[in-house]
Amino acid sequence: MKRIHIYAVAAALIVAGAVKMVMQASAQATMIIPTCLGKSVAIPIEGASLSVLHCWGCYALLLGLVSLAALIVSDLRHSRLRQRVTLS
Repeated sequence: MKRIHIYAVAAALIVAGAVKMVMQASAQATMIIPTCLGKSVAIPIEGASLSVLHCWGCYALLLGLVSLAALIVSDLRHSRLRQRVTLS
């Protein structure tokens, strides 16, 4: 797999994770529970706390950031090794 594809996958994970977290944070603040008689009860949910914001988006964002950092470090290491070899 080419490195540009790996960078694209890491960027896609970052974007998807961030979008999911924003969607989770801006979700409806009222939980609607249906009752037995065909009606529903609306229960307000307090402000978005950490437990409400936690979803698979957190893991996707973290995985994307870690893989992007690892790719950048690896590329820097390889470029420094190439410079060292050419200077010798």
